[in-house]
Amino acid sequence: MKAALHILCALALAPPCVAQPSEQPTHKEIAPIQFPIGKDGLIKTISMNSKGNLLVGVSFLAETKAAADTKPNLITRLRNAKDADAWDKEVAEATIDELREAMTTADAATRSELLAALPESKRGAIQQSMQSGRAGMRDVNPGARGGISPQLAVDHAGHTYELKVVSPDGKVLATWAMSDGLMPKMIFGCPDSTVYVAGGGRLAQFTEDGKLVKMIDTDAVCGQMATASGLCADDRHVYLALGMGNSTRATEDLHRFNRDLTAPKMIVERQFGCCSHIDLRVAGGELLIAENSRHRVNLFDLDGKPKGTWGQRDRNSIEGFTACCNPCNIDFGPGGVLYTAESGVGRVKKYSPAGKFLGLVGYVDTTKFDGGSQLAAQSCYIPMEVNADASRIYVMDVRAAIIRVLAKSN
Repeated sequence: MKAALHILCALALAPPCVAQPSEQPTHKEIAPIQFPIGKDGLIKTISMNSKGNLLVGVSFLAETKAAADTKPNLITRLRNAKDADAWDKEVAEATIDELREAMTTADAATRSELLAALPESKRGAIQQSMQSGRAGMRDVNPGARGGISPQLAVDHAGHTYELKVVSPDGKVLATWAMSDGLMPKMIFGCPDSTVYVAGGGRLAQFTEDGKLVKMIDTDAVCGQMATASGLCADDRHVYLALGMGNSTRATEDLHRFNRDLTAPKMIVERQFGCCSHIDLRVAGGELLIAENSRHRVNLFDLDGKPKGTWGQRDRNSIEGFTACCNPCNIDFGPGGVLYTAESGVGRVKKYSPAGKFLGLVGYVDTTKFDGGSQLAAQSCYIPMEVNADASRIYVMDVRAAIIRVLAKSN
């Protein structure tokens, strides 16, 4: 079609047609980065430091905890109950997590017995929790962080959290311990080598070699147990999105801090990022927010005043954003080019900051993503980092616990 248009232009003696962005990928996927994490290990997020090394947030079940955690599951305990009273006692003392697990593994008769033995309040919570993805899920534990019920949370009780510095070839160069409840849910590496980490109700500043400089309580800042949903910084400020919710209706408020984590101020309210994930970047005196539940990128000045928006949901044209909630993640590459990552389809593209489509970068494999439900596959968190010359694009695969790599072709 494009060739035919050029021919028509020539026949009409019109000025030469402007070349359109290519829909042929410029990068292809190569071997991923993977390294040992630990029992039940998860990669939480990735960023990049000033040296081009990856900053990787991880969680795992420490061996001491794993060895001590030998309590049989609820179904096993029920089978071993000596009498009806002991059976009822096990049910009454079971946690919501244990009950939900039992409901998904027990036979129909046992499920009926379990529900009949529960008080009405607990029964309603279990029935809601079994309706995955529907309204009401947050009500199972409204006091939980982000309003997310424990059975849906990706932060598992008993896990240890660390930040690992990983070279581009996958070598672990350093490991930073996280203290005082800090979870590396969001990480941002600054050009001056400062590193910011947010999660677990904390926001912390580190030196390049992992020394903790300062940590603050973000729950006190926003007045609720919100989830760290997005993080970036410029030479003057740190910008942190704090979110509530676990669906496409989840919302995030953006708070600005001085670089020393003082003077907090909410500057943007009620952005829609699915499952309390919303990426943000600063460039050219503008703040860009990837409002993925609305398939668009919003532009603000650095005080939070709206300056524009671009992007739309589009299942047909490559210029738009497809699947549930995209662009899920963004990052700037050389020349001020904005790269976008789309979850579900594993697609990386590039745009100008104002929204002009500049071309297709490539695709990462989504096989592991597709192993979950359709909604889960489409709404996976897919943070991305672009190296200094854009020859490598690093894309986190949360389900496979690896970092996929797109390499520039020739």
